[in-house]
Amino acid sequence: MKLLHVISSLEIGGAQRLLSDLLPLQKQQGIEVAILVNIDIENAFTKKIKEAGIEIICLDDLNLYSVRNIFRMRKIFKGYDIIHAHLFPAIYWVACASVGLNLKLVYTEHSTSNRRRGKFYFRPVEKLIYHRYDKIISISKQTQDALQQWLQATDEKFVVINNGVDMRHFSLIHRPITPKSLIMVSRFTASKDQETVIRAMQYIDKEATLRFVGDGDNLEHCKQVAKECRVEDRVKFLGTRSDVADLIAESYIGIQSSNWEGFGLTAVEMMACGKPVIATDVDGLKQVVEGAGLIFHRGDSKELATNIFRLLDCRDYYDSVSKKCKDRSLLYDISAMADRYRNVYYELTKD
Repeated sequence: MKLLHVISSLEIGGAQRLLSDLLPLQKQQGIEVAILVNIDIENAFTKKIKEAGIEIICLDDLNLYSVRNIFRMRKIFKGYDIIHAHLFPAIYWVACASVGLNLKLVYTEHSTSNRRRGKFYFRPVEKLIYHRYDKIISISKQTQDALQQWLQATDEKFVVINNGVDMRHFSLIHRPITPKSLIMVSRFTASKDQETVIRAMQYIDKEATLRFVGDGDNLEHCKQVAKECRVEDRVKFLGTRSDVADLIAESYIGIQSSNWEGFGLTAVEMMACGKPVIATDVDGLKQVVEGAGLIFHRGDSKELATNIFRLLDCRDYYDSVSKKCKDRSLLYDISAMADRYRNVYYELTKD
């Protein structure tokens, strides 16, 4: 079986992190796997994929929305049995480039929402695009429910496979913990809500520090918010980093603040490191964290601050939440996820 994953780039993000963990496992399963990207980025994700001996095919085209992607992809697709697309606009280009080719198409839906769903005229277009795929995998039930509602479709091609993390990797990390240190790992995009976390810093222990890992369009705005709230001396913007796991391990509390979320992979990674996690009550993320970590209403900086204070103020309470989070993370081991993906591929190719 020859499998090609397609995504615009391997920039820092949940879908990209998932692929960097999944592809090496797929190669170990005996699948001949490669990945196609528009833009070549050197980071921890690409390094891990290359070290596993997996080919990264790059179109070297910064224009992600160029129609010529269709024709260039089409030539590459002819050497594969299954094309597995991730995110927009890859979902569109793969659907178009595969017309007339003897291929099976798989798409993974990574979020409960996106900007296209706010525009009614996209629905008929999306129905046509998604119809091209033989299997549509959602990373959580909430993600699938939202997608099916948008497409007004329910059939056997939809399947849920929860995201997973490499538990063995996180269990081997041992770092000295910085007291009263908070961390959030996310790109600065519309789906994330770093601003609420910054505003919460006004109401908690002045010795507490906050580190953001990631880059994106909203970064400069968030830096300005930190200045307006007069907490810029306690908020650090670290940018894109290759040592994310180490940074999580040495932090005291993990935070995942989102406007919408498909699953919450970073929250699972934090829990796998034994960190108590505080997360927004948005679908996808809420179901991963609730009952183990703490939940706050989206955009409510004072409620977030209250949850942070409870963890900072009582060590017994901290330890209790930390243990629950660690136990919860065990439900999301990536090896089980890889097995389910493999089963989907073999089901498609045996027909």
